[in-house]
Amino acid sequence: MTIRKKLAVSTIAASVAMTALAGIPLSSKGLADKLGVDGVAYASAAFPSSDVTSEVKQLRDALISTGGIDEVRALRTAISGLSDSVKGNIAEPIVEKLLQFTPDAKKLEKEDVLKSLFVDALALTYDPDLTKLEELRLEYNDELQEYATAAGVTDLTVDDILTYFLAVQEKAMDILKSKTLSELIPLLTDAEGFNDLLEEALAELSGTYELEQIFLHYGATTEDVRDTISALKAAVNNNAKFQDAALALYAAYVEITKTPSPNPNPNPNPNPNPTPEIPLPAGVEDLTKKLDELKDKIANATAEEKAALIAEAVKEAQSVVDKLAKIENTVTVVNGKATLKLDESKTLSALAGIAAAAEGLKAATGSAGLGALKVTIDLGDVAEDNVEIGLSDAIMAQAVKSGLSAVSMKIGGLTVDLPVGGTFSKAVDFTINKSDASEEVTGGRQAASKVYDFNLSIGGVHTTTFSQPIVISIPLGDTSGMDTELLSVAKIVDGKLEFHGGRVENGTIVESRSTFSSYVVVENKVSFGDLARVQKWAGRAIEVVAAKGAIIGKAEGKFAPDDKVTRAEFAKMLILALDLDKNGAKESFTDVNATDWFAPYVAAAAELKIINGRSATKFDPKATITRAEMATMIARALKTTKGAEGAADVEAALKVFSDAGKISASLKEGVAFAASNEIVIGSNGKFAPNNSATRAEAAVIIYRAINFEK
Repeated sequence: MTIRKKLAVSTIAASVAMTALAGIPLSSKGLADKLGVDGVAYASAAFPSSDVTSEVKQLRDALISTGGIDEVRALRTAISGLSDSVKGNIAEPIVEKLLQFTPDAKKLEKEDVLKSLFVDALALTYDPDLTKLEELRLEYNDELQEYATAAGVTDLTVDDILTYFLAVQEKAMDILKSKTLSELIPLLTDAEGFNDLLEEALAELSGTYELEQIFLHYGATTEDVRDTISALKAAVNNNAKFQDAALALYAAYVEITKTPSPNPNPNPNPNPNPTPEIPLPAGVEDLTKKLDELKDKIANATAEEKAALIAEAVKEAQSVVDKLAKIENTVTVVNGKATLKLDESKTLSALAGIAAAAEGLKAATGSAGLGALKVTIDLGDVAEDNVEIGLSDAIMAQAVKSGLSAVSMKIGGLTVDLPVGGTFSKAVDFTINKSDASEEVTGGRQAASKVYDFNLSIGGVHTTTFSQPIVISIPLGDTSGMDTELLSVAKIVDGKLEFHGGRVENGTIVESRSTFSSYVVVENKVSFGDLARVQKWAGRAIEVVAAKGAIIGKAEGKFAPDDKVTRAEFAKMLILALDLDKNGAKESFTDVNATDWFAPYVAAAAELKIINGRSATKFDPKATITRAEMATMIARALKTTKGAEGAADVEAALKVFSDAGKISASLKEGVAFAASNEIVIGSNGKFAPNNSATRAEAAVIIYRAINFEK
């Protein structure tokens, strides 16, 4: 990722906030009432606190207090709904300056990052969100330094960028409040007047912020920002939304001026109450001491001795971490509800101990690690149908700091792995309600589990979608007489079932979810009346893949097995079948719009590097997919999901096909993998790499991928 784009986008977003002012109606006396102007200049409305978290929270609270939060959200939604290609055009004046020093081979990657952060920054500008602010900090702070240093700036953080764009927005408000009605009209009635307002605000901030130095380094000018503002306003093309958002922002800043908050920390000491150091559990200090002693031995050992010492170090560190990863807990029951109780000090100590063990191992070996770090909170066999789990701010903060990948919650046979970081960076409140599955709920299908209703709050905010998927493992009941290959996790939506597949493992079915709702496992029998010709070689595959919800018929009872598969259709089939759904994934293809039905699947496949475009900017979603392309996508997906390894000898694997010479060089490795693992099979000694794949062929290949084992 490139920070040049991140810096620019955040600053653009700051200036874009001011475009809302351009839409304020000035044709009637209502302007004076709405702006509170009566020939009297208003005082400056500086935020009392210099802490950006306080500023963001104060602006959000003021918007809520004055009833304007819905208006700024509406404008934010309108902007977020623009297609990626339109957003790219909006940012072009700034992007061109930032990319002028970038090698052509890396420009597309940098543009992808720009678009992503552009949306994130706009969301904060119009709807301040502390959770999103923390996500930006976690994602970008560590990467800022390299690019800031090139411009002669040190120690630049996400907070510095947000402080700057809040200051730009606030300065524009200050200027408006300092004007009489007659002075306001020329500033806001036409483009030239608005440009004057923008330039005045930027000039008053000149020389105050390090971010300006970065812009000067890359040659971005006030005119570039102004052009970006004009492009955004033209793209949204909804004056009512701009007017409403402008008035809402103005009212919020007036509210801040009228009721300044006292400094929450008058003590000149920036850290008067330092966080006490968390004591490490017994055994961790002994481990770190031993690992430290091993460091010199490893450095001076022969290759064979080094391997043995590292293996010993990993074994000892893993043993300590495994013990600490089982978090002690108690469960209390009140009025039929079971509630998890954690000893916070012991939990924090265990998390800190895991981090210390992992860091000690890495320091001693220089490279060896423990893989993904996960802790388990096992509540035991809880008889109650209602369970409540709470993880405090302190615990989640320490989990992030300790580098955990997940917190695994076990309740009887149910397991829920909550990811750590991103969305899951603040206090978690998680409830599970279990009930019997009635025929009304299952639509007459045979149920293989209870109904589980999941509810989640992060930082006190009800949350249903997440930046990283939650992995759920639902225990199966009595499956006697059921076809277990046809079992599918079904999401209950408005009384209907959406099928999301899942893999059966040891009496449970495992599925990753980027959204939360109510779920039940059912046997999903799907039948089609047009499979006679392909029944022998494709019938079972079609039945199973359809049961998982990865492929659907063209009409009621019609599968259309001979129809060709488009690139967009296969991306969806593959992502759903292999449980690779990735909420929030982004793509930058100009022929894929955010509103297209296939957009999230193409984005997930592109982000996971499972699929490439036909060119740097074109995906060609409606084109039919070739057999070679399909084989390559499957190969990449299995390497991602199951750790599959490529063919040991690509050329040898392809020799069995007389038409191997027709396989594109970039696709040979994928075809070799798929062929050597019998996922894609040729016919009469030929692979037919450039033939378009049929729906029946696609179903068979996906079925084999689902059942692939290393």
